[in-house]
Amino acid sequence: MKRFDLMLASAWCLLGLAVAAPVRADDAPGFDRPGIAFGTDTLPRGGIAWEQGLPDASWDDSEGVRTRTWVADTLLRFGLAETVELQLGADSYGGVRRRGLGARTSQHGGGDGRLGLKWVPSTGGDAFSVGVLATASLPVGQAPVGDGGHVYDLGITAAWDLLNDRSVALYLDRSWGDGDGWLFSPSYGFKVSERVAGYVEAGIGSGAQRQRVAGGGLTWAATPRLQFDVSFLRGLDADSVDWQAGVGMALYFAPRL
Repeated sequence: MKRFDLMLASAWCLLGLAVAAPVRADDAPGFDRPGIAFGTDTLPRGGIAWEQGLPDASWDDSEGVRTRTWVADTLLRFGLAETVELQLGADSYGGVRRRGLGARTSQHGGGDGRLGLKWVPSTGGDAFSVGVLATASLPVGQAPVGDGGHVYDLGITAAWDLLNDRSVALYLDRSWGDGDGWLFSPSYGFKVSERVAGYVEAGIGSGAQRQRVAGGGLTWAATPRLQFDVSFLRGLDADSVDWQAGVGMALYFAPRL
C-alpha cells in the first residue's frame, strides 16, 4: 500500500506542476492512450506527458470461473529530442477477483514496470508517419498483477492522414523472452467534433499475445494539454478475454521556454 500511496502523491505533484507550467496550444502532442497501438508522435525535447488508466479492466467467464481484473496503468513519457522519447510505465496498482467452482478469491497489489524508447523518423511528408517503440519489462511487481518475467517488445505503427480529419493506422508488435508472440492491429480514426475524436480497431495475435478482439473508443480534449478517454474491446473467440474496457486521462507538461 505504501507504493500505491507514493504513486498517488507523485500524481498530484505532477498535476500541480502541469497547472503552473506554460503551454502553447500548438504544442499539444498526440497521446499514446487509448487503443492497442501507440501513436506516431514524440514529445518535444524537455516535454513530459503523464498517461493514466483510471482504471482499465477486463471481464472473462471461462470454464465456470468468472475473472474480473482491474489495473491503474501509468505511463510517463519524456522528450529527449525532436524524434526520440523515453518512456517509463508501470501497472501501478491492480486487483484480480475470481469466482466459480465453489471458490472465491480476491487479490491485489502492484504490477510490473517497463522501460521504452520511441523513435519517429522523418518521412518527408505530413500525410504519412511511422513510429518505432522498443520496450523491456521490469518484473518488480507481485502476483497476480505483476511478476510476469522478462519480456521484450518491438512495435511499429504506420499511420496515414486522410481527408476530413480521418486516418488509418497499422500496428505490428513482436514480443519475446518469457512471453513470446506477435500482435497485429488495424485502426480507423475520425473526428466527432472540435474536441472529441473516435476510433475503431481490431487485434489479432499469437503466443503470449493470443487474442481476437475488436472495439473502439472516444477521446475528449478538455484543454489543449488535458485529454480524457473511454475505450472497449470485445473478445471474438473462446481464447480471448470476453470484455476489456478503460477510462483514462493524459496530461501534457510543455517545456519551459
